[in-house]
Amino acid sequence: MSKTTDHASSLLEGSVPKRLAAFSAPLVAANLLQYVYQFVDMGVVGNVVGEAGLVAVSNASTIVFIISSIAIGLMSGCTVAVGNRVGARDEQGQRRAFAASLGVALLGAAAITLAGTVLAHPIFSLMGVPNASLAQTVAYLEVISLGAVGLFLLNAACAFLRAQGDSVGPLAIMAFSAVANVVLDLVLIACVGLGVVGAAVATVAAQGAGAVFALWLARRRYASARGLLSSARSTYERKEVFAAARAVLRVGIPMAVQQAVINLSYVFVTAWLNSYGSTIAAASGVGLKISTIAGLPCWGIGQAISASVSQSIGAGMPKRAVDFARSGCLMSIAVTVGIQIIVQLGAEWFVSLFGESSRELTDAAVLYLRITCSVNGIFYASMYALDSFALASGAPKLALANSLIDAFAVRAGLAWLLSVPLGLGFVGIYAAQAAAPVIPAIVGFVYLQLWTRRNLPR
Repeated sequence: MSKTTDHASSLLEGSVPKRLAAFSAPLVAANLLQYVYQFVDMGVVGNVVGEAGLVAVSNASTIVFIISSIAIGLMSGCTVAVGNRVGARDEQGQRRAFAASLGVALLGAAAITLAGTVLAHPIFSLMGVPNASLAQTVAYLEVISLGAVGLFLLNAACAFLRAQGDSVGPLAIMAFSAVANVVLDLVLIACVGLGVVGAAVATVAAQGAGAVFALWLARRRYASARGLLSSARSTYERKEVFAAARAVLRVGIPMAVQQAVINLSYVFVTAWLNSYGSTIAAASGVGLKISTIAGLPCWGIGQAISASVSQSIGAGMPKRAVDFARSGCLMSIAVTVGIQIIVQLGAEWFVSLFGESSRELTDAAVLYLRITCSVNGIFYASMYALDSFALASGAPKLALANSLIDAFAVRAGLAWLLSVPLGLGFVGIYAAQAAAPVIPAIVGFVYLQLWTRRNLPR
């Protein structure tokens, strides 16, 4: 077995809060840049195409976000599987896990391509997308689905780098992709005039280029990312790679389903909001984009927790794993609440970034932010941090159960109760979204306490 990398050693030594902060900061930035794809698409389309294009991208992005979340969730299995082997200083095990992850990524991309191209029109018809935007919405999703392979390979390579304790690599990759996306958006939408389709082409091209860069960077930096084909030359090695694939899927499938379920609930919410007219639909889409960006830092911190905890457990250091979970939870809360304060202070300005809008649209979007981007951030940040610990510590099904509570018991069930029987309309739907993470955060905290008692001596 080869000696572990300097990046990995840094996670297993020294002050936990300092190591976690240094590791997670680039991941937070990388997540923000990854989300720039859709943010820029909406901004440029809103300013160039107008409200019909904005509604199209807003509705399409709810499905695209599910696709992206499935890719991230599925490849979280790579982070845990490789991270365990990094902690155990097993280079060959890392290579097998990465080879298996790339195979899983290709299969996942093929499934998304098939489903997205076949189901695009039926999905958006069921969502009640306004007729003026329907064709553009379908075209956007079809293009994204055809280019899904870039998205999945990009996330596989970034998951491998995170498992190594490398957070600077994913940041460089996302910066490259974000710049490519912005440039292509301006060229294809504003100059060439391809409109909504141009936004989708820009995203796919940027992700594909990012995937090539990410795979090259992984191979250059880590020996365990080279010679992947040799991992399947003998019968023994093929069995080991298949075993690694099962390990990836054991974590990746529950996390992909979790991400799909949570974001599917947003699709239902978006469809529900469409019934209130195009202005409320567009306003809610803008509000959702901004509030999601406000929550992105806790995703990056969660990724750092998963990688750090998986390495700590692989190295036989359960106390350090618990310390990473606790420090990450506090850090996530502090960062998320700070960002939400900024959003509250500048809500109207943030809405204006999506193009010149009517007073009604602006007011509805600001109201969305007032309700969904407030004190609920404490629970939202806690939920992601604690679910990330559950993922890395061997309980991905707990995170899946939490997503079902978040999506159906609260986001959908409470939304119906508040909006229909209690007569609050779309405001009730907003309130239900704000309340969604409360119960999952409590469940995650209880799991952390139980795991600590089982694995740490008193």
